[in-house]
Amino acid sequence: MKRTLASLGAAALLAAGAVALTPASASAADGCWGNAGPKKGPNGATYTTRYCHNYQASDIGVGDTRTGHLYAGDNWFVCQQKFANENPPVGSARNNWWLWTQGDKAYANGGWGWFPATKVSGGGNYQPIPGLPAC
Repeated sequence: MKRTLASLGAAALLAAGAVALTPASASAADGCWGNAGPKKGPNGATYTTRYCHNYQASDIGVGDTRTGHLYAGDNWFVCQQKFANENPPVGSARNNWWLWTQGDKAYANGGWGWFPATKVSGGGNYQPIPGLPAC
């Protein structure tokens, strides 16, 4: 489902002639939007989700454990949280906010884990991604 939505979103962006590829191309108006529907989490809880555009794929994890991998595109996220540990830098983008989601590939924890905000459109350095609630 995520891959289908990502493909549809990419096709729509290409048709419009605008593709966000780097943090430099993201504007303050970018961020998360819409209702991606309820998702059942690894603990059995049901989460409300929103779409966000991640312009780079990345591994996701919990602590030092790699739990999954999320492909680039328009994907759903549950919430975001600020941690002491930094995201991997992307160009000049720096952040310590992480977004909770489920990966397209699962290695542990059902693929649920934290995704780095530096790879999501719309955020500023050391700022949360607009439109996504805090956890």
